[in-house]
Amino acid sequence: MYIGIRQKKWKKLVYKLKPEFIRLNETNRLYKLKTPVIGLTGGVATGKSTVTKMLREFGMPVIEADKLVHKIYAQDSSLEFIKTNFPAAIKKDKIDFPALRKLFFESGDNQKKIEKFIYAQLETEFLLAADKFKGMDFLIYDVPLLFEKKLNTLVDTSVCVYAGLEIQITRMMERDNIEKELALKMIQTQIDIDDKRDMSDWVIENGGPLKNLDSELNKFIEHLFRK
Repeated sequence: MYIGIRQKKWKKLVYKLKPEFIRLNETNRLYKLKTPVIGLTGGVATGKSTVTKMLREFGMPVIEADKLVHKIYAQDSSLEFIKTNFPAAIKKDKIDFPALRKLFFESGDNQKKIEKFIYAQLETEFLLAADKFKGMDFLIYDVPLLFEKKLNTLVDTSVCVYAGLEIQITRMMERDNIEKELALKMIQTQIDIDDKRDMSDWVIENGGPLKNLDSELNKFIEHLFRK
């Protein structure tokens, strides 16, 4: 058993991925990495960010796709791209992200254009982040669109943070102060969360209180890792 992450006192342990979960090599792994990769995914408001934070606090080598995307958006080239293609999402010479999010979900063409721009730069940012974890036995890549972008075929093992649709909707409405219709529309831009659960190698259930999540992470760590 690992030492509970929520406890005030805990110590980081050195974990190694069990051999049976190392299924690829550098010729067919994401970005030709030598290090095994665990793909961590979920749906909107399933609590994946909370899981990621807890794993990082416990000393796990985690790379978050969302943070890489934020770094890309902070670059001058991104500002110019948005100015040129989505001028309505510019406010005081800066990207207005709520406006951009609305445009993104309004049109499939908008989604494709924005994603093409972002994904063209994602590899560079990922490799820079991975370089900080040199010598680690594995990497955890937190990526919301793991299955949508077929990245699951490029990682050694896939893990889904799961919460049911009604819980997703309720959390989104409370968190983002949006109407149910918009919450559902945003959720439906991704593969159904039940399908993601079924396609994953391991599932972290997160439809209940936080104390239950501790137990779920216990199971996850004991199943995939050896000390």
